[in-house]
Amino acid sequence: MKRIGVLIGTDDEQVSDKYYRENKKLLQVLTQYEYDIIDYIPYDAAIFAEIHSEGIKNNFEVVPLFGHNLSLQECNDCDFIFCVYEGVYSFFDGGMKHYQKHMNILKKTSARVYPSHKMQDFIIKKHKYMKYLTRKGYTIIPTSYISLKSINYNSMLRFIEKNNIDIAAIKPELGSFKKGFKTIPNPTIQSLKKAIQPLQKKGYQNLLLQPFVEEFNKFGEIKTYWIHKKNIYSYKQQWKDGEGVFSDESSIEKDVLKECLQIGKQLLLDISEDIEPLLHCRIDFACCMNNEKRCREYFINEIEICPTIGEQESNGKAYKMLAKHIIKTCKQ
Repeated sequence: MKRIGVLIGTDDEQVSDKYYRENKKLLQVLTQYEYDIIDYIPYDAAIFAEIHSEGIKNNFEVVPLFGHNLSLQECNDCDFIFCVYEGVYSFFDGGMKHYQKHMNILKKTSARVYPSHKMQDFIIKKHKYMKYLTRKGYTIIPTSYISLKSINYNSMLRFIEKNNIDIAAIKPELGSFKKGFKTIPNPTIQSLKKAIQPLQKKGYQNLLLQPFVEEFNKFGEIKTYWIHKKNIYSYKQQWKDGEGVFSDESSIEKDVLKECLQIGKQLLLDISEDIEPLLHCRIDFACCMNNEKRCREYFINEIEICPTIGEQESNGKAYKMLAKHIIKTCKQ
């Protein structure tokens, strides 16, 4: 019997009472692993339970692997590994050393890893996929890639002046959930240093320097979720008082959504040909690029290959679909 390891441990995004009531039987497997299924079930544990249930039907053994104490031996005991917990969480849990150990295990294991170590490294190190998007002709926001090991602040200022940036935004690689994200009005060398030096102390190694787009939150970010090149759902996210405000697909202008989905579909085809097919992912689009021919132009803002799939986004429907596709992939 083939074994699938599902890498979890995010403790993030509790599933809804509705999902719990409808899936109580398959969620019982979580009690073997000290989950309190009555009080709190994180989304990644629910995905594991769905894969476990689907695995039983298809003669697969499905076991959890926990990211906070992952070992090479337990990975090698699996034939396949599907990652929900990924490198960014390992950095949050234990800093750069823990992240490097985590990624090294995924690189060395004899198991087939989805997404692969190569793919995870490509996405986590945002400068790699941002440069890839540029090479492939996709629209992205003007971006400068900064190594925190050797910062040239004068070069950063030249980029800021060249692009007429009034408010600079910095985004560290391995940052997520807005951690490490900072805006700098009227940037100077002194204000850049003040924002960047704390990130260096926390162990971040690279960051992206971009203009802060004030329309970003006004029009919202369009997030598109995909399973095997098929769009499953899309939604709009804005921020208010530090909290995410979610709007369903009907709130997105039809022509804008159509364009985003066309771009997303082509991007997944390109990534599949150039690197590897993705079992699932989320492609986020933001507004607005300066374009005299059009009042608003959306651009690819981010790619997530191990996306958080919260209840407000999918109502739990994506978990079963994803589980079926994972089992199908492992059977091939």
